Amino acid sequence: MSNIKLGFNISGKYILCVVMCFFVTFSFIALFSMLTLEMIGYEAVVYVADESQEVIDTYNHYYSDGEDTKKAEYEAKGYKVSTREFTGEFEGTPYVACHIISQTVCLIIFVMTVPNSLYKQGKTDANTVSCGRMEEDKLRGLKAGVVTAVFNLASWVALVLGKLGLLAGGLQVYAFSNYYLYGYQQLIFGSQPSVSDIGWNSIVLALLPAVLVLVLCWLTYLLGYKDINLYEETVYKKN
Repeated sequence: MSNIKLGFNISGKYILCVVMCFFVTFSFIALFSMLTLEMIGYEAVVYVADESQEVIDTYNHYYSDGEDTKKAEYEAKGYKVSTREFTGEFEGTPYVACHIISQTVCLIIFVMTVPNSLYKQGKTDANTVSCGRMEEDKLRGLKAGVVTAVFNLASWVALVLGKLGLLAGGLQVYAFSNYYLYGYQQLIFGSQPSVSDIGWNSIVLALLPAVLVLVLCWLTYLLGYKDINLYEETVYKKN
């Protein structure tokens, strides 16, 4: 029962982590888009007259094509031309840099939020075991991570059902449920418009979140139980 309670505690922290990572990722995308994207043209809508909403033509004009002679011709005939600028695609180096940075930050948030408490739990349990008040269970961290892993697995099943055409929005369910790995999702899924366009190899790779939660929960608890601080070990070795 104590393992189940600890598991739900980890799941609560996981949900908090997902929400935090959503805002972090969104913020980085907005920031990089604002700093790197340029207006490359505009969408034009041609109306019969100023007081009319009847549309007679729509077209896109790109600044690289030079002067918009079509717009001038319509206006010379007395038509109203309304324009709305649009940017280029978010791609290339800014796109890669954005997702690398945001993914790194999200992984740090994940480690500090989700399995980190298991390190303290492991140290506490080690003292309790040494005093003879509980039995040793080095797999407790793994057991605690099962609840969250089941949640991850359920989102993966939704992804598979979406791939099979049995669940609308399966990709969206998976994407948000595992938002702390959004950069990884972009890597394996690419810019596919729908789950039906995603290959089965990518679907298999999408199992990583469930595996990662289990491994990190098991490892973090074990490190705490054995009182091993990787940060201190690394710093002392460097010094």
